[in-house]
Amino acid sequence: MGLYRFLRELHRVGHVTVGTSHGKRGQIAYVAACTAEDCGWSVEYEESSGAMAAAHGHRCRVR
Repeated sequence: MGLYRFLRELHRVGHVTVGTSHGKRGQIAYVAACTAEDCGWSVEYEESSGAMAAAHGHRCRVR
């Protein structure tokens, strides 16, 4: 599944995209995912502030 198929309300922070998706239990979750080709980093939070903080703190080793 592509990154843009499940994320809504996209925000970009450098190479990281932050948006909302459905979490593991069907609730709304906030996801931060790196868009670098071979990075594969992503995290899921219950609050948007956590996802934004993770996006600002991510240091991609691929780029």
